[in-house]
This record gives sequence, structure tokens and C-alpha cells, in this order.
Amino acid sequence: MSNEIMIRMEQIVKTYYIGQPNELEILHGINLDVKRGEFVSIVGESGSGKSTLMNIMGILDRQTSGNYFLEGEDVNSMDDTVRSVMRNKKIGFVFQNYALFRYMTVYDNIAFGLRVQKADKKKIDERVRELIKLIGLEGLEKRYPSQLSGGQRQRVAFARALAPNP
Repeated sequence: MSNEIMIRMEQIVKTYYIGQPNELEILHGINLDVKRGEFVSIVGESGSGKSTLMNIMGILDRQTSGNYFLEGEDVNSMDDTVRSVMRNKKIGFVFQNYALFRYMTVYDNIAFGLRVQKADKKKIDERVRELIKLIGLEGLEKRYPSQLSGGQRQRVAFARALAPNP
């Protein structure tokens, strides 16, 4: 594993404005370094800001203040187009509710990120089949999330997060 820092967050603050003059500070000066190849779990009680932090880390939301660097690039200074590309190529995470597309099969859920990246069909097929084997769901490729157990859904969400090699 490389010691290269992939994610650096410095003094991240997230404040929601809930009407004048009220504001609610969810994140209070968060500092975090994640090295390339590390797996990180964010744990805490309900309402502690886990999802807010993950949304900022996944470039789905912006912090109110603080610095966020992804592979040494200042995320704060990126325009929306670059942010979108970074979001789709660099960060993979699994939502608590798995966020599977209910109208897509196991295969299509896993292939989703690769299709967004416009990968060629052969590469998509190879990667999806590799991940289906890895998560132990061979033979279930054509099933929909409603036809899977909770653990199987979790594995599909995990494979979908890994498919684009974030």
C-alpha cells in the first residue's frame, strides 16, 4: 500500500441555514487523511454528520468552510464539470440503504458506473462478471433488488461501488 494521501480534509465545517438567523452546524472542523488503497468506515450516532461528511467526500455536496484535496487537487476550486468527472471516477462509497436501482438487474446495477464512464461494452461485461463472481452471486445476474436478501443487496452495492475502480 502506498503512503500517498488520496484524500485530505482540513477543518471541514458544514452549516445548514434553517431560516434567519438560525443555522445548524453539522460538521465542526473535521480533519481527515486517507491514503491510497485504504478502506475507511465512518461511524457515529444518528445525526452526528456521517452522511454529510460522506456527501462532501463524494463530491455530492460542498462544505461551508475548510479545505478538501483529492489526489492533491483542491476540490473547492473545481468548476461543476470537473467536480462531476471527479465524482464519477475517483470516489466510491456504499450508501446505508444501498441505493440500488430497483428497476435494474444485479448486472445492470453493477455496470451502472462503468456505463456512466462510457467504458466499452466488452470491458463492462468483463468487470461486471469478475465482480459478480467475487461477491458470490453467480446465477443471480438477472434478478432485481426486490428478489435478493439484504446481504445480497449489500454485496451488489459494494460491487457497484468497486466497478469503476475508484
